[in-house]
Amino acid sequence: MFKPERILVPTDFSDHDGEGSILAVKQAFGIASQYKSEVILLHVLTEDIYRKPLFFLDDDKIEELKEKVAANAKEELDRIIADHANGYDISVKTKIRYGVAYDEILKEEKESAIDLIAISSRGQSLLHEFFYGSTTERVVRRATCSVLVVRKIIDR
Repeated sequence: MFKPERILVPTDFSDHDGEGSILAVKQAFGIASQYKSEVILLHVLTEDIYRKPLFFLDDDKIEELKEKVAANAKEELDRIIADHANGYDISVKTKIRYGVAYDEILKEEKESAIDLIAISSRGQSLLHEFFYGSTTERVVRRATCSVLVVRKIIDR
C-alpha cells in the first residue's frame, strides 16, 4: 500500500475559483493527515527580475527587491498554513527556491526524498502556459515519484 512519507506541494499562490494551487494544498493536507506524512510547501521565485527594465536600480537595490519578494513569499506560505492546516495534525515545512519552476520542483523532489508531488493542473499564467508549456506537464513527465495532479471537479 502506498503511504507517502513526504509530500511536496508546489504553490504559486493561485486560486482560480477553486482551481489553483491552493486546491492542491488542501488535497495534500488531507492525504498527509491520513498517512501522517510531512508536507513541504514550495514556492519558486523566477529570475524574471533580471529581465525587467530595471536599469535605474543598482545591484544593491535589486538585491533588496529580491529580499522583499522572498519575504512576501514566506508570508504567503505562512498564511496558507494558517488558513488551511487547521484541524490537521501534520508537519508542514516551507521552502523558497530560485530558478525555473519545474526544474526547482524536480530538484526539491530529489533533495528531500519526496514520495508524492501534489500539483495543480492550473497555475497563475494561462498565457504563459500556452506559449511555453505547463509546469505541471513537465513535472509529470520528469518526476521519479508519484504525482497527483489536482483539478476542480465539475458537476456534470
